Amino acid sequence: MFLLTDGSYIRVTMYELNPMENARVRLDALLARRADRTEIEQRQKQRLQNLLEFVTRQSRFYKRHYEDVVRPITGLGDLPPVTKPMLMDNFDDVVTDTAVMRSEVDAFVADLGNVGHRFLGRYPVWMTSGTTGEPGIFLQDDRALTATDAVGDRWSIPAFLSPKTLERLLRNSMRAAELAVSGGHYAAASGIAMIREEHPFMRDRIRLFSPKQPLSELVTSLNEYQPVILIGYTSVIKELAREQRAGQLDIQPAFITPSGEPITDAEKQELRETFDCTVREIYGATEFYAIAVECAHGNLHANTDWVVLEPVDENYQLVDPGEPSDTVLLTNLANRIQPIVRYELGDSVTIYEGPCPCGSPFPVLEVEGRQGEILRFETDEGETVPVFPLALTSVVEEVPGVQRTQIVRTGPDTLSVRLDFDESTDARDVWEQVERDLQEFLQRRDIADVQVERGAVSPERDDRSGKFRHVWSEIE
Repeated sequence: MFLLTDGSYIRVTMYELNPMENARVRLDALLARRADRTEIEQRQKQRLQNLLEFVTRQSRFYKRHYEDVVRPITGLGDLPPVTKPMLMDNFDDVVTDTAVMRSEVDAFVADLGNVGHRFLGRYPVWMTSGTTGEPGIFLQDDRALTATDAVGDRWSIPAFLSPKTLERLLRNSMRAAELAVSGGHYAAASGIAMIREEHPFMRDRIRLFSPKQPLSELVTSLNEYQPVILIGYTSVIKELAREQRAGQLDIQPAFITPSGEPITDAEKQELRETFDCTVREIYGATEFYAIAVECAHGNLHANTDWVVLEPVDENYQLVDPGEPSDTVLLTNLANRIQPIVRYELGDSVTIYEGPCPCGSPFPVLEVEGRQGEILRFETDEGETVPVFPLALTSVVEEVPGVQRTQIVRTGPDTLSVRLDFDESTDARDVWEQVERDLQEFLQRRDIADVQVERGAVSPERDDRSGKFRHVWSEIE
């Protein structure tokens, strides 16, 4: 224990779960499927109470953040929200292990050789891409990893038990493909690398495929790998379905999980018909990967035994059930190394009180999410090829000095790039690299003669939704 200058104590701890505790968390998550709503609420209430007692004792940031709150704390509504910039600016005081310092974490993530390894040998480090604003760095502990896995498994395992699904899983050695941005400590890239490193059985059974590569190369790679589980960005999976219908892609997945971008019921049905398999959407974030998972009846269920979701208006007041929110506040009930309490996630969600036909006690959730359009360009040979929104924004946001971007197609061969810069960088140098990298990205796809222009304005929130759109077209 260490006595701090403000009179509180912080313990240097590894927050590790022993095998018995790990099994207990997993078993509880599975048993919760059969619990009633009152039992789920009791789980949430007890875990929230434990979390609040912990953060007010162990996190210097939250101790200060709540210093004007009347005690005892009776509910989350008494507490001021937090934002990503707030947590990043106070990183060293937010984390509850005094062995963790931002400067050392920054050095760790700067070395791509550390992808898939744990910081200090203990904590996975996941970064956000910055598509909703400033990039974030989030440490996980063993309890957070176990809880996230367990609440996802309780929805997917029953879907795996059909004879057709089991047959495909076994025939293709349970090979899984994740479609996500590589080249950094992002949750998917780092998580898969860590699984392959720590679990030899999975080394040849899970692979990351980047949507930044040309679609033809992605199709070839997937045809060779033959995944039976396909997880990743909705827009990329939709394009792969087009390739499957066109006869270019030839895979037989048993289970598809679209995530990261909104998807409609009609689009999910199209995926089911194209691939003749189970499709289950997942709604999550780097801050908690499996916030909500789709049931067999097509509804997203929020995993409220391990997260608290507060759909709120622009003044952080709760909206009524059935009403879309301006944003949503997330509380992660599992993570102790970097606590997340009333964290503004930025999505518009709607939570419903009524029961689901599947009988689950977990509330039904609808997500508007963050929007991005697939842009289509003609190659030199006259072929029309898609460019995915997350691939475009990641090219720009990987340029040092870029804090936020919006990319707008203003003409058939014109892209306008709006940028927010780090004030410590030379804006002209940053822009020149952005323009160069985008041109190289397009040329690798045989897309030539596209004019990349610097936007006259900085990235702006959409007037109607109040949210940041990231990639869209202003032409028919």
